[in-house]
Amino acid sequence: MKTWNKRCFPMTIVLVFILFLMGVLPGMAQEIKGPIRIIVPYAPGGSSDIIGRLIADKLKDILGQPAIVENKPGAGGRIGAEYAKNQPPDGSSMLVMNPALFVVSPLVYSKLGYDPDLDFTPVSQVQVYHFVLSVPATSPIKDVKGLMDWIKKNPKQANFGSPAAGSLPHFFGLMIGKYAGVEMVHVSYNGSGPLITALMGGHIPMGVDTYDAQSRYHPEKIRILATAGTSRKHPDIPTFKEMGYEIEGVGWNGIVVPSKTPKPIVDQLSQALVKIMKIPDVRQKLEQMGAEATGTTAEEFAKIIKQDRERWGPIIKASGFKAD
Repeated sequence: MKTWNKRCFPMTIVLVFILFLMGVLPGMAQEIKGPIRIIVPYAPGGSSDIIGRLIADKLKDILGQPAIVENKPGAGGRIGAEYAKNQPPDGSSMLVMNPALFVVSPLVYSKLGYDPDLDFTPVSQVQVYHFVLSVPATSPIKDVKGLMDWIKKNPKQANFGSPAAGSLPHFFGLMIGKYAGVEMVHVSYNGSGPLITALMGGHIPMGVDTYDAQSRYHPEKIRILATAGTSRKHPDIPTFKEMGYEIEGVGWNGIVVPSKTPKPIVDQLSQALVKIMKIPDVRQKLEQMGAEATGTTAEEFAKIIKQDRERWGPIIKASGFKAD
């Protein structure tokens, strides 16, 4: 019996160690230790910052760990993403990210300080926001069909504005032009405010931006023709699909963690985020921003990222746009 113990004891230790590494023993080193830092790669006050603070406020109650927001702005979010990838893979830090960082940037920058697939693990999509197509309030165009007809008849005048070159609204405008069979010319503005001003003044025939940025000006100063989500955001504004056009375009925010974070921790964070996105006051605050709370599993979020690359990749590549 003593011989058996001497031989089996080391094997037992090895087996426990293997199970430990696989996360089969969740009670061992799989607990998230706070404070949990939610890294927002943009300045305070924006939508990413707001969602980060909403999550931080609720996360401390669900996981029993303090949670704080850490803003790391610069270079359109890329500095924060590069910073986040180098944090310990133990669930103590998360990154608030969007398609600009994980879908667009890898296609438009020749050198990027992070790899979305190698450096990060998806945790959960937490919200979506819709893009809209609008015209000046004084425009004779009343609906999407009228706009499509006008674009086909006036291809040389079919210019559209967006709040920034290389943004998803930029590429969504190109998607609309492709659907109409016209290569529309993009006009970049320095943010949503200047774009709204240009539309109100009739300086550009159409514009693409988020619902939140433009809805307050509809219909007195601009006319939103359609939203690009799967459901209406306003009772008087149809979706493209309702109008018979297979055009869909939404942005989103999601949470990722550094790669090599153990799966039990990823799942624990994902489950916590799903719970947060179901809290009524969280859903209400996001609705007031023109967004919708979601909350997905890590696997579902990974599929969303893949689908967005398949949707936007060909449009971005065909545009030839390069940011550097």
